[in-house]
Amino acid sequence: MAKKYIVFVCFDEEYISTIEYKFAQLVGQKADIEFISDIGIFTEFIGSPRKVDIMILPAGLNIQIPDFYGNTKIYYMTDTETDMEAPQYIYKYYSVKTIVDKMDSEFLIDDAATDSKGTKVIGVFSVSGGCGKTITALSLAYNLRKKGNKVCYISTVTHQDFRYYLESNYVLSSTFCYQCSINIKNALKTVPDEIKNEFFDYLPPFKNLPVSYQIKFDSYVQIIDLLKRKNTYDYIVVELSSELQPQKLAFFKSCYRCVFITTQDKASVKKLETFLSSMLDFNKNIVLLCNRYNKSHNDYLSDSPLLGNCEFCEYIEEYCETIEWESIKNTNLFDKITLCIE
Repeated sequence: MAKKYIVFVCFDEEYISTIEYKFAQLVGQKADIEFISDIGIFTEFIGSPRKVDIMILPAGLNIQIPDFYGNTKIYYMTDTETDMEAPQYIYKYYSVKTIVDKMDSEFLIDDAATDSKGTKVIGVFSVSGGCGKTITALSLAYNLRKKGNKVCYISTVTHQDFRYYLESNYVLSSTFCYQCSINIKNALKTVPDEIKNEFFDYLPPFKNLPVSYQIKFDSYVQIIDLLKRKNTYDYIVVELSSELQPQKLAFFKSCYRCVFITTQDKASVKKLETFLSSMLDFNKNIVLLCNRYNKSHNDYLSDSPLLGNCEFCEYIEEYCETIEWESIKNTNLFDKITLCIE
């Protein structure tokens, strides 16, 4: 079968850089993709007849498409989820796989690139503290669930304060905590009964510090492995503490994706560079996210070799006031990281 020719027009270069790798990975060898991000180049491009199988254009583009593209399938990328029933519209923040599916899934999806069977574990980590791991992990769990996935969030950090963002106030039962301290195998039997739901599922925090119940990172790994074997979820989003240990390094390499969070300051970027330089053959499943971004400050990440070695998704701007959970759920923040994950 001859390759299809896809032209993807988008004037948001940051968005294109987010989806380009995943798009090519899904389509595989079945299509040639040309991304155009300059309106002048696009105007020149469509001025000449050529065979284009699929063309994706920004909704509201005020450029007349010549009649000789009459056999081209044309889709319009929109920033809002309105009119999604119309087959020619594609929501910009759908997962890349959903975008490809909507275009022509029968002959475009490369089966070898869709190794998506079974539960996928997403690790969320930062070398430096205060980078926003909790809000990133919760937002990722929320966005993945919003796209129709079954999702469970698990925090493995020392001080589990994520209840601040949830309406419920559940903690793990005393019986479960006691079993964790004396026999983790008995505790594992009751894990499904401990899981709570607030749009996505989550494992409630311990009432006291986990260390007081002799909980180590290996205990969490056993809980995560149990849920993976049950294959109840599409994704398990795991928030990881900043402390490093051999078991955690092995866990990173077993994750489907690892979201590494940094800020733009020199210290955070250098710490992450040093950490990743010691992790051989590990960069392939890492997605970078920059939190608390401030355009008026020096951006040491933009000049870092990290951007050449790892996939980068988005900058999350710093706000003067603390962003409330409800506000985050009603914005497009963390949508690009969700695209990279899927």
